[in-house]
Amino acid sequence: MISVKVEGPVGLDEPQDLLEELGRETGLAWRLETAGQKGTLGGELAVTMLEALLGGVAGAVVQVAVQRAVDNWRGRRLDPPIVTIVVQPPQAPQPARDPEPPQPTQDPEPPQRSDDPEGS
Repeated sequence: MISVKVEGPVGLDEPQDLLEELGRETGLAWRLETAGQKGTLGGELAVTMLEALLGGVAGAVVQVAVQRAVDNWRGRRLDPPIVTIVVQPPQAPQPARDPEPPQPTQDPEPPQRSDDPEGS
């Protein structure tokens, strides 16, 4: 998965612009999530997350394309917000492990009676 996090005030259409820029550059389907105030009118901190799933070995190529898209998008802003790119490599499938066989339980030896000739 690759995530692009935008922190700071952005215009109402700017996250959508970045979403389209990322889609054009990478060819991936991106998902947009916004937390906090939408737009800059409230003056509150806004966090926008854009995420896409990576497949195969194209990760390095996609990272370059994402960086290019982000640089282009930030270059069109007078006061660009902070943008963080996070790449999580795909999880390698865990090898199937056979469950460990149950350990045989040993019954404790019965207690010896003190009046038993063998127990003395």
